[in-house]
Amino acid sequence: MRVHPDDPHILILGAVPQELTGLDAALKARSEAEIGRRPVICGRLAGIPVRLLTTGPGLVNTVQAVTAAVAHQRPSLLIQTGCGGAFGEAGLDIGDLAVAVEEIDVHLGIEPETADGPIRPLPFPLMIHKGVDIRHRYPLDEKRHIWAASVLKNAFAGVCRVKPGPFVTVSTITATDRRAQAIFDQYRPCMESMEGAGAAYLALHYDLPLVEIRAASNRVGLRNRDAWDLDLAFARCAEAAGCLVKDIAENGWE
Repeated sequence: MRVHPDDPHILILGAVPQELTGLDAALKARSEAEIGRRPVICGRLAGIPVRLLTTGPGLVNTVQAVTAAVAHQRPSLLIQTGCGGAFGEAGLDIGDLAVAVEEIDVHLGIEPETADGPIRPLPFPLMIHKGVDIRHRYPLDEKRHIWAASVLKNAFAGVCRVKPGPFVTVSTITATDRRAQAIFDQYRPCMESMEGAGAAYLALHYDLPLVEIRAASNRVGLRNRDAWDLDLAFARCAEAAGCLVKDIAENGWE
């Protein structure tokens, strides 16, 4: 089925289908389409047109998928949702939610001078956005992330923590406590993923509002898959995205 190009919509991103399953189940007037050789699920959530786009994991997949979707039809809002690794030092644990205030690509820069040293920023910008050099840190709109955090804190009060803070995007999944501590010491993040910086870069490039929310499936550090709770994180990240759409339906969007 073709996507109607004149239909304003919210584009909701997940790296894997399970991150969007809860939203898919709640859609009305559901249909399926293909954009950029990626499957897209279309429908209405709380009366608002939405498109659910599974980008695939990692930066490259995210950039290709979102670029194709935005080129096909500009959305009114990007919501990126999904699982992530929580930094315990930031006060988060499995099942908690976080809202990105900025995205940091920790693998983009200059090799550190020592084995444990920080990666240094590039000597040139990737882009200049509203007079600001963008190198490896991508700011998210303050008004939007404050709104998202407020909505989710009310919706999940007594259920889980909701924390706004910096997110880091990695190309190599952190699997040791030593590396986790080094990342935290340098950036003070609350959440780690593999896609966020790609969406954040494109949001700046296309001047689109982006809200990124993630539910913690694990703690960043020594890799122990037996301690992960993907099912909880899948359900919670979809529920959180749905709460934001519902709030827009009830209170409007500026």
